[in-house]
Amino acid sequence: MKRHHIAAMLMLQSLSVGAFAQSSVTIYGSVDNGISYVSNIMGHSVVKMQDGINKSNALGFTGTEDLGGGLRSFFKLENGFSLNTGAMGQGLIFGKQAYVGLGKSGIGDVSLGRQYDYTLQLERYMSPFLNCGIMVFENGDLDRTSGERLNNSAQFNSASFGGATFGAMYSFGQNAGTASTNEGRAYSGNVQYSYGPFSGALVVTDINKAPVYAGLTGAPTLLGHPLTPATVLLVDNQRILGAAGMYTFDKARVSAIYTNTQLQLSGHSETDQVVYVGGDYRLRPDVALSAKVSYDKLEDSHWYSLNMAADYQLSKQTDVYLELAGQKAGGATGTVASIATMGPSSTDKQFVSRVGLRHFF
Repeated sequence: MKRHHIAAMLMLQSLSVGAFAQSSVTIYGSVDNGISYVSNIMGHSVVKMQDGINKSNALGFTGTEDLGGGLRSFFKLENGFSLNTGAMGQGLIFGKQAYVGLGKSGIGDVSLGRQYDYTLQLERYMSPFLNCGIMVFENGDLDRTSGERLNNSAQFNSASFGGATFGAMYSFGQNAGTASTNEGRAYSGNVQYSYGPFSGALVVTDINKAPVYAGLTGAPTLLGHPLTPATVLLVDNQRILGAAGMYTFDKARVSAIYTNTQLQLSGHSETDQVVYVGGDYRLRPDVALSAKVSYDKLEDSHWYSLNMAADYQLSKQTDVYLELAGQKAGGATGTVASIATMGPSSTDKQFVSRVGLRHFF
């Protein structure tokens, strides 16, 4: 009898170990810091330390469990933070992402929580020039391509069907409060296709009661409101359409992205259109060169931007980089240059140079 008890205990123990082996939790993150020179912020040149410019700082946890029969559960909790001050990003403990979901092989995943809308998918097609950092994005991020979240959202992402994937999400209109990007309902969707070295995507995002950083665009007015650098407008509706394509060569990649953003407020309507074209070249296995040009037109104002970067990998996880960005504004009287996250210039020109260090873990 004792032998049978011992054998049963050993069998239960091995089953328990096997069950635990089917689930896993991963800790990951990134840290980025550097020194930036800005030629003109409200009439003065500035040299300052900035973190999270080339790559946003993050600390995250992901987990998955195999439930059998091709079914799995998963979660992600991701925090943003300032490396220089230790402050939490987005004002929340898991301000970047927080969701839980179920997935079925051959069908797709359903997830619930605080999640990026699908304009973030355009970043995949910006990857050839993302080493140029956050300064590649539209001045005030009106097209949300730098990555914005929707609270209280349900999202479905399909499996790949012959190289094609699609996704849809809906955010419930209960989001008034801290770090909300939609006080009303919102929906977003995308279709992507990959074949050999080519990939392309179409995205749409539509949000009611969305806050926009109008004062960072560099435009003198928006939707009938005069702007200062600190102006944030809660628009009645923000609708974004985007299209992107990328082609990969042996040592190089090229991509093009177009976004069309329509804003509505109190009977006023204005449209922002941006074209991004760029690429990268792997000079050596540890050296990459990147460049991007873009044209942004917001009603009567417009901006031409040029970004360049050189990245040197010290290891698979650590690299140093140099970024250069320049912008020329024109059009409506009072339009000024305003490179993303740097703050508006007092003139129609602005230049930024930056050296930095980043590490992934």
